[in-house]
Amino acid sequence: MTQALEPTSMAQALNTALRDALAADERVLVFGEDVGRLGGVFRITDGLADAFGDRRCFDTPVSEAGIAGLAIGLAMAGFRPVVEMQFDAFAYPAFEQIASHMAKMRNRTRGRVGLPIVVRIPYGGGIGAVEHHSDSSEAYYAHTAGLKVVTPATTADAYSLLCEAIEDPDPVIFLEPKRRYWTKDETQLPCRTEPFGTAAVRRPGADATLVAYGPSVAVALAAAAEAAAVSLDVEVLDLRTLVPLDDRALTESVRRTGRCLVVHEAQGFAGVGAEIAALVQERCFDALRAPVLRVTGLDVPYPPPLLEGAYLPGVARVLAGLHRLSGVDGRPAGCPVPPSAGRTFTLPDLGEGLTEAELLEWKVEVGDPVAHDQVVAEVETAKSVVTLPSPFAGTVTALHCPAGEVVRVGAPLFSVAEPDDASGAVLTGYGTRASECSSPSHVRQAGGVEASDARVPMEATAEKFLRAHRDTPSVTIWADVDATGLLAERASRGVGLLALLARACLTGLAAFPEFNSRVDSDREEVVRLPQVHLGFAAQTPKGLVVPVVRDADRLPLDALAAELRRLTDLARQNALPVGHRTGGTFTLNNYGVFDVDGATPLLNHPQVAMLGAGRITDRPWAVDGRVEVRKVVTVSLTFDHRVCDGGTAAGFLRHVVDAVGGGSVGGG
Repeated sequence: MTQALEPTSMAQALNTALRDALAADERVLVFGEDVGRLGGVFRITDGLADAFGDRRCFDTPVSEAGIAGLAIGLAMAGFRPVVEMQFDAFAYPAFEQIASHMAKMRNRTRGRVGLPIVVRIPYGGGIGAVEHHSDSSEAYYAHTAGLKVVTPATTADAYSLLCEAIEDPDPVIFLEPKRRYWTKDETQLPCRTEPFGTAAVRRPGADATLVAYGPSVAVALAAAAEAAAVSLDVEVLDLRTLVPLDDRALTESVRRTGRCLVVHEAQGFAGVGAEIAALVQERCFDALRAPVLRVTGLDVPYPPPLLEGAYLPGVARVLAGLHRLSGVDGRPAGCPVPPSAGRTFTLPDLGEGLTEAELLEWKVEVGDPVAHDQVVAEVETAKSVVTLPSPFAGTVTALHCPAGEVVRVGAPLFSVAEPDDASGAVLTGYGTRASECSSPSHVRQAGGVEASDARVPMEATAEKFLRAHRDTPSVTIWADVDATGLLAERASRGVGLLALLARACLTGLAAFPEFNSRVDSDREEVVRLPQVHLGFAAQTPKGLVVPVVRDADRLPLDALAAELRRLTDLARQNALPVGHRTGGTFTLNNYGVFDVDGATPLLNHPQVAMLGAGRITDRPWAVDGRVEVRKVVTVSLTFDHRVCDGGTAAGFLRHVVDAVGGGSVGGG
């Protein structure tokens, strides 16, 4: 009876391979920085020191050159060292030892001395790490004769290839895609897959060969699946080992499909993809139906975490490469595109690992003219609402999905028939845009002196403000309230006024859920939202920022106050996490920081309501038939009139006013 396969992560598979190798051969040693008791930064060596003792698995000083030198000496003495370089770029100080000695020893001694060393290197991006922690350094090692270079993409390969690397008589650079450490596959360990120098077809296809390795294999598979939606049958070839390279499988695949696209995270210039492209061109020239293309990282140093989504080759960039390789919507390269079809725009990669979005609203119809960068649609992701400008100018010929439909990244959205003089400009936000320069307009003043009007470009948010004013029938109502009780409750409970106002809003939203919703214009429906993600105004050195408290309705008052303080501090440090910048469903605004009593704000689309609180001032107030000076605040509600009538809005505002005036907004 066959054993059932179990979900196993790549990290578990690597740990098991090391454990099995240590148990099978007492010459195997595992060492490096923090690999002993800590178990490594990524816990790949977890438990090995306890199981085999600190003479078999041990920590070293923080000296990568020393670690590599020690491994060379031990290998010459008959051991089989397996060393870990904590991160990819940390290995560079050891490169002289690796390139000059580790790689050259067998050749230097005419084959008498081999060095059975494995250098494990967690490599690649995708984990939001800082500089020196996300390099893709495979080209350096692949270029160095005498080294074998291995990079698994699956759990089974991680186990099998590491076992083979430890058994190999020569030095092996074992590159572990760290963003795949926690990905689980159905695997039964121990297992053995194909040996070094054998590529694997992860997905068969007939129209194009997508070549990838390591962390890019999963991206390639996702892109191939998306390409099938436009009738592109893409084969995905996982190289598995860069040295030795399975050039036979590579050329056989390209000869079958006639097209080749190479994907890797490292920079494009002089990368592994360039060698693959050259090899394919040399050996498959007569079979190629299109030039060999590459989709790679950018030729710049690895960027900060917030920009790595733009740096790394994602599904959208790979799909664009496949479309360029095979023609618009899967038509073979060289086939004419019917004039009526024009250009088709697919949903781009929106970053942050998002794979789909809901199409909220079309801003154009079939037959409408569109200009470059004109907003044509709004989509909503799990993070925020995004407007999509057109990368093409011309006439809309087709809308490929209706409003309300969830669309996968890479799926076609709309088609445009371009005029003959179309410039082919790419999408703003996903490429370049021609800059607009301000220019003076000369006028003549009294006395004959010529002066110029100063012209400055409008802010990028101007179009958003115009659209919010044009598309949303918003109304503002307000009321003054005695805040004396609110101030007293602040003192007694030890929480800020913002937390008390936020709690009043949350209890109001529970009673009036109309205001925690969005409008689906196409279906003429109000969509009630299940959670409250509360946006609030925070004053920072760069102006007002609106952090978002996720699931604010689930927080007791003390926890809500703590979260408001935490997010405000992060906003002032310009360190607000992405997940707390967008996605709000209701906003609490604070006009008091501007020393004004109130305002009639524009709603933050697609939100349908916003509560505002002005400054607290001393005013005469009637109390039990007499006039006293009290602390008074103006509270306002701006709402989309489509979600309710004025009576419901007044009910919500009265709920908040009563809570503030009664000093009873604390709740739980």
